[in-house]
Amino acid sequence: MIGRALAWASAVAAHHRGRTPRRPRWLTWLVTYRCNARCGMCDSWRLKPGTELTPSEAAHLLADLGPLDVVRLTGGEPFLREDLVDLARAVERACEPLVLHVTTNGSFPERAERLATALARPRRLRVMVSLDGLAGEHDGNRGPDAPFARALETIVRLRARGVAVSVNHTVISRRSLADAGPLRARLAALGVDVQTVVAYAGSAMYSVKLRGTRADALVPPRGYPLHPALEGADVAGFVAHELETLGRATRDPLTRLGKRYTLRGLLSRLRSDERPRPRPPCVALRSHLRLLPDGRVPVCQFNTETVGDLRVQPFDAVWRSPEAAAQRRWVDACPGCWAECEVIPSAIYSGDLLIDAARLVRPSVERRRFSARG
Repeated sequence: MIGRALAWASAVAAHHRGRTPRRPRWLTWLVTYRCNARCGMCDSWRLKPGTELTPSEAAHLLADLGPLDVVRLTGGEPFLREDLVDLARAVERACEPLVLHVTTNGSFPERAERLATALARPRRLRVMVSLDGLAGEHDGNRGPDAPFARALETIVRLRARGVAVSVNHTVISRRSLADAGPLRARLAALGVDVQTVVAYAGSAMYSVKLRGTRADALVPPRGYPLHPALEGADVAGFVAHELETLGRATRDPLTRLGKRYTLRGLLSRLRSDERPRPRPPCVALRSHLRLLPDGRVPVCQFNTETVGDLRVQPFDAVWRSPEAAAQRRWVDACPGCWAECEVIPSAIYSGDLLIDAARLVRPSVERRRFSARG
């Protein structure tokens, strides 16, 4: 753990000096584009599946990366990969992650349970099940092959196995927004925290029209590009309430720390603050590496131009390439998105999460001191 702490400190120092760390610390790997859901906010199910790394290819590629703090296996729907257990084992052996995180729509409870029992270090597994609200809204958006009932079964089975499970509630519509309270209450009875995420208008990673491009229009200097189905809803009021009740709704202190950070930033952007805060330096293509199903390396969720192919190129050749250097200049000039899958790595490896927490704690400490003197 000391070595990991030193690696984190080294990454933070590199970012503050404007340098690129020798190795990333966080990997987000789309293991497939295939998906059995038909979500209105995602075109993954419309994308051609294309080539997917085999477990042996993945083992070779990952060995070149070395130790990582976090590896996220996502999709598409990762459990459509019948060899997902082999892929996860390859990650365990090659990267020894402190956290192996799987994001799923929860429609394959047997496969999820099999993964939980097959890993060498099951306590490092974290599973996030994605829901769009209660059954009516969820099933209407995702379709018959990814129903709410099956997602709930996945949650129950994993909880019985002692797996750390959370729910990602994607607020996709007015009805979805209204479902937030009842959904949280239902999951709380199972000992599961619910984290809300407000749907973006689009993504270069999951859009048929934008894949392989820079979706600059989705990263405006001010504001937040809401999904059209949320137009006219009091999303800012909803987020303010989520922030106010966070301490009662989220049990895990580390999750609470990260969620407070992202909710504050989201509210600032929903209110179109001229200088939205917090605003961490982006660590895409630095401490955060993304990997496509076929082994190519994109920049981020909103810029899916690629800088190399790890199936056929050594990692160092891709990491130090002119293409990567040019894209890092784009990252540095980007106004900054507020997609949590990008924001959290940036907050951690820039050190801004801890700096921001200390900034919030200091006034409350001063108020207590003043009260004590009074």
